[in-house]
Amino acid sequence: MKLKELMVVLLLGCFALLACGQQAEELPAAPPGYDWSVYKKIILSDDLLEISGIAFAPGRYDTLYAQQDEEGAIFKVGIPSGKYKRVNFGDGGDYEDIAIRADTLLLLESDGSFYGFKLDSLNEKKTKPFGYYEKVLPGGEYEGLFADIVTGSYYALCKSCKSDKKNKQITIYELQWHNDSLLVTGNHVIPTAELTAAGGKKKAAFEPSALAKHPVTGDWYIVSSVNKMLAVVNQQWQVKATYPLSRKLLGQPEGIAFDNSGNMFISSEGDELQAGRILKFGYKKP
Repeated sequence: MKLKELMVVLLLGCFALLACGQQAEELPAAPPGYDWSVYKKIILSDDLLEISGIAFAPGRYDTLYAQQDEEGAIFKVGIPSGKYKRVNFGDGGDYEDIAIRADTLLLLESDGSFYGFKLDSLNEKKTKPFGYYEKVLPGGEYEGLFADIVTGSYYALCKSCKSDKKNKQITIYELQWHNDSLLVTGNHVIPTAELTAAGGKKKAAFEPSALAKHPVTGDWYIVSSVNKMLAVVNQQWQVKATYPLSRKLLGQPEGIAFDNSGNMFISSEGDELQAGRILKFGYKKP
């Protein structure tokens, strides 16, 4: 083979390898209206290394309320700056998610207990909950909470419940205020077989860590930190599709929220190598 021909072959081989490398780095498919490769990253301080739940107050989209797993504190995180104000309220615990409706913030503990706060009380460095509601939910481990301003209900996700494992399902409990009490008013069930079928697998771990309702489509978006997956579920709690999440972008996704335009915010815990973060994925109506 002549030198010129050899050089052509080598160049073609390099282009082929480059193309393969680019293909290997492609991100998985995203829900309609989103592109996983287009995002804005908000890097958080060490205080929020273990960020968990996030939520916007209705009509106010310049601040995300957040909490982390272990400390008795609520954080008001500026968007897009990432600068925060910390509000301490008590001792450490196992805090998993927050939800806001009207002027009330509800904080979920993993055992199904809740703390209630008035938003105005979070303007100081320290505050106290106006109420504590112990083990309102059936026994299990809970990680997701969302407040629906349309129905007036809260929706709590069970990450790990014995009855769910036995019946191969995921249960979402609906709660409402009755006088000064927080009561379970119903529940919704998603068969795990629907989740695995939508993902094209016979078996797949799905332990939900957060949920939020899309303000444009009305679909539910449910994040599973285990197996790094996002499930899109319609208003009848039927699975429409599942989408893998990038482990590189979101090492441990624990929270999800939308602004009124449908832009999606996902929080991810940090570790020894990465800081805690919030990624914003812009929404374009398909």
